[in-house]
Amino acid sequence: MKPEKIERRPSSEERLEVLRDLFPEVFTDGRVALDRLKELLEDGVSDGPVDEHYALNWPGKQQARRLANQPPHVTLRPVPKAGVDEETTGNMVIVGDNLQVLLALQKSYASSIKLVYIDPPYNTGNDFIYKDTFAVDEELYLQETRQADLHGRLVSNPQTSGRFHSNWLSFMYPRLAVAQRLLREDGFIVVSIDDAEVANLRLLMNTIFGEENFIATLVWDRNRKNDAKYFSVGHEYMLVYARNVGRLQDDGVILRAPKEGVEEVRELFEKLRKEHKDDWEKVREGLKAFYATFPEDDPRKPLARFTKVDERGPHRTDGDIKWPAGGGPKYEVIHPITKKPVKVPSSGWRFPTPERFWEEHAAGRIHFPATEASEPSVRRDLFTSATQVLPSVQYSYAQNAAQRFDKIFGDEKVFDNPKPFDDLASLVNYLTATDDVVLDFFAGSGSTGHGVWLANQKFSSKRRFILVQIDAEVDQKVVSGKNAAKLKLDTIDKITCERLRRVSKAMKAEGVKGDLGFRVFKEDSPALARPLHLVAEQLQKGQADLFKEKLAHVQPADLFTEVLLLLGFPLDTKREQVPQDSANTLWRFEHPRVPQPLLLCLDQKIDDDLLEALKDKKNHIFVCRDEALTDVSKARFYDALKLADSTFKVL
Repeated sequence: MKPEKIERRPSSEERLEVLRDLFPEVFTDGRVALDRLKELLEDGVSDGPVDEHYALNWPGKQQARRLANQPPHVTLRPVPKAGVDEETTGNMVIVGDNLQVLLALQKSYASSIKLVYIDPPYNTGNDFIYKDTFAVDEELYLQETRQADLHGRLVSNPQTSGRFHSNWLSFMYPRLAVAQRLLREDGFIVVSIDDAEVANLRLLMNTIFGEENFIATLVWDRNRKNDAKYFSVGHEYMLVYARNVGRLQDDGVILRAPKEGVEEVRELFEKLRKEHKDDWEKVREGLKAFYATFPEDDPRKPLARFTKVDERGPHRTDGDIKWPAGGGPKYEVIHPITKKPVKVPSSGWRFPTPERFWEEHAAGRIHFPATEASEPSVRRDLFTSATQVLPSVQYSYAQNAAQRFDKIFGDEKVFDNPKPFDDLASLVNYLTATDDVVLDFFAGSGSTGHGVWLANQKFSSKRRFILVQIDAEVDQKVVSGKNAAKLKLDTIDKITCERLRRVSKAMKAEGVKGDLGFRVFKEDSPALARPLHLVAEQLQKGQADLFKEKLAHVQPADLFTEVLLLLGFPLDTKREQVPQDSANTLWRFEHPRVPQPLLLCLDQKIDDDLLEALKDKKNHIFVCRDEALTDVSKARFYDALKLADSTFKVL
């Protein structure tokens, strides 16, 4: 009798692998979705009909929704002397947790941002994301109001996590939801991503922005990977959504971008005309020599197809004059020179009637060959078709972008994988107009701000930017982090600001005009009692005492931004001190988007003499400390301001 063979039972991992082979669709975040498995098995396993509906769901979605609708726990304070041209600039760099910053900006920037561009963590398992806290309790108050060190909130999201995709979705949802509220009705949002989360991101953005507002998926071909096992994946994506595509259609918006290099060709053409007059062959040779200097990946390369030249400039005569799908109109066309009928295209003419054909010819858009034996063609002039639709596939090699970025820091590598700022400049110009605001709340090295400046320089515009970057420490275990630390750039936000300072200085040295400055703000815990969403009664006694102590040490000027944000004034609001006869200091704040200017006095005590200065201020908001006026004085101020159609508020 032979002994029984002892068979090894398969491990849990092996059984799961078998199940994954049979039912790959039931796996989410590495775990089995039992409800989904029930649906796929035989009838009788499920205990009832399944309520089916199409939706993106994940563990934590409800919590992420709540996070998007919470009040901000922070305010913003200016950081003097950290920027450039701080008194005149409309550009902002904000240091802090981007979700809290976005929430703090909601009232002041609701429906006012034309373009949001972000390059968030791609969820590769190696990058870092913010670990958001969904609820605030008493024990976490100091941390949530930034009175404690929060560097520990930056955490990795390893692929071994059972909630790998869910963590990332919960991280992205509230930030995109708030961004949607900040966009103008005719605004756009562009999000960079790679293969790891592009599918989930598309569904998430459909949820927040609406599938009907999807515009395009841009593919950015950035590099080649020769060590790839299967395919060399060297591209990234940009998902483009409109805030309201119906608004764009109603406004007749058609997006076009200038063809790269057209103005250079125009200048050269004028120079060659002066030199060679009507010797078109020599003019053509001069242009051809210029085209030959373009490398293969140069965006100007398509201009080389405009090989013919006359008094109207470079042009092509290879445009198709045939009806595109066959069955087009066929009518007689007489050659203007030979006076004989030309050959009629087999699919018919492109133009529906003879009258329309000759209208196009009169406008100089039809080219006739020397004889009637050949078909006419459509002429295309470079200088009259100087714009184009931006193609969905772009070529921009990461190595070139990195090298150009390193030059800003004296060929020192201080940041890995910077975005190509030339490409961002083109994108900014394509999606925004001359005085629009661009927001990037994953600012990184500040490429978006650099791109806005380049767009302004190239197209004589006045676009402004708002960049948000958390003060995350650089990784000093890698070369870039070590180099950054040597330059005392030990956090990412410092790299952002230093890059902008250097670029601003260089562009000014080149003679570039316009707003090349920026102001720096940093998140802080609120200092005013009334704006706090956590009232003192909810706090532990020690925390409430700490709050009162903090308030006592805050200088009046440090409260300006806090008051402005509470009342819905943007960060670039103009400020001036109002001359008047009382001993108090009175400030006036004004912004074109806010109908009522603000009069602010933060003195501990307000004299009655200040009332005289307020009587002639029509349709203003007057704000002061609650304790600065007696009840009698409050009544007098209220009556006087009411007569001036002004509003009276106390802090």
